[in-house]
Amino acid sequence: MTLNHQKLPVSRTLWTAIIVSLILAALCVNSYGPLIAIIVLSVWSLFGSKQAIQALSLVVLIKFLNPALYRFSGPVAVWEWIILAVAGSRIFFDSSRNSTAFHSVLPWLLSFSFVVLLESIFFSHDKVVSIFKLASFTYSAVAVLLGFKETARRQVDWTSWFLGVWIAVTFLSVPTYFFHQIGFQKDGMGFQGILNQPQALAVFLAPMVAWLSGKMFLAAPSKSVYWLYFVLPVALVSMFFTRGRTAFFSIGAALIVIGIIALCIRPEWRKWIQKGLFKPITLLCGFALFSLLVLQSSLVMDTVSTFILKGQKGAVTNSFEHSRGKGMIEQWQNFSRYPLFGIGFGVSLDRSFKPILDPTTGLPLSASTEKADLLIATLEETGIIGTSFFLFFLVALIWHILSKTDLVMPWVFFTCLFINVGEMIFFSPGGLGIYIWLLIGWATCHRWETTCKLSTPSSEAPFQAITNRPGILSQKSVA
Repeated sequence: MTLNHQKLPVSRTLWTAIIVSLILAALCVNSYGPLIAIIVLSVWSLFGSKQAIQALSLVVLIKFLNPALYRFSGPVAVWEWIILAVAGSRIFFDSSRNSTAFHSVLPWLLSFSFVVLLESIFFSHDKVVSIFKLASFTYSAVAVLLGFKETARRQVDWTSWFLGVWIAVTFLSVPTYFFHQIGFQKDGMGFQGILNQPQALAVFLAPMVAWLSGKMFLAAPSKSVYWLYFVLPVALVSMFFTRGRTAFFSIGAALIVIGIIALCIRPEWRKWIQKGLFKPITLLCGFALFSLLVLQSSLVMDTVSTFILKGQKGAVTNSFEHSRGKGMIEQWQNFSRYPLFGIGFGVSLDRSFKPILDPTTGLPLSASTEKADLLIATLEETGIIGTSFFLFFLVALIWHILSKTDLVMPWVFFTCLFINVGEMIFFSPGGLGIYIWLLIGWATCHRWETTCKLSTPSSEAPFQAITNRPGILSQKSVA
């Protein structure tokens, strides 16, 4: 049975949304709440690969919470790296114990990392930053890929978890829209909800909208998806108010790629798309959109124009130049100066690039760079040689995800990938990059779900009873 015919685990999803909402609400009480939560999640991640992935997905939320609602005290940044190390260690332990440590994508990923390591040692403009960023990215990516393979072997259904987290953040963010000093705290114009900036909320919502759209418009009819008819509009409207053009672009570009793949190599996808075009909900939405364009064409055009230009006067090219174009031109110039090996992985030559080092270890706690496009940034940082190995790795990852799956999760994957056209976070496990990688890992699950046999763990974790209760994050998928 394909995923297109699976019922959604409604009760488990709602339980997850409630639990995550309560956790996020509790963190408002005390400034040490986020630190305590991260420490607790570090302990939670020790109980298994499933718990490790859950912990990582919650930690990335905690890191990006709205400072107008949440205060942060204590060494939060240090503990964020600690939990990444702890969660990864638990996943590696499970994978080695259960003989699931091999993954078809790993040789390509490790080849890319080895080449970039050599470039970092000999050619990087900041060797410490490059090596640390490369090590953290490789460690995180390998852990995520192996973690989802291990949980697929145990037949863990991640639908209720990610959908529950999406719903919790989305509906907790809705009330903040009516409190401008909270919901629009960053710049007064873009909606950020309970997250710390509009771009973060847009990136968070884009894969959610892609998944919901796929389930509603392209999946087989099911009574279990009717309640999503209310969730999708809320997520879509919230994403619109973020003013995040990259989010809408990524969803649309991913859908185009899905359509091209369906035409070229996946005839079963073509059938699903054809059926989806004539579903009642699709026809109703199409009729509503057509009516709106006919009756309020000027209003629609003005709204779209304002959204695309973000209040900038002139053409779209002027808006692009103001937001991303200048930085991309500078990155291309840097690539032209260092074409073979680049300037260094995760490094920027901009004067604003100032890594924050830990006073005890001397390791960089933060070394953020403002880069938009994944391909141009990779060329700038790793040159032609490093980018060539990256493309081999990317093709292997895409091929793996397209094997033995429906078109909903590939839509989510390509949405995550195209987000990096405007918000380059692919190599940033210390930021929203780990969120993107968790969704990429989820997209790889369905390959293993059809080939791995169910295996019962040798022992149950003390807290496993909580997530195995009926209706709460059960490991058995709902067919």
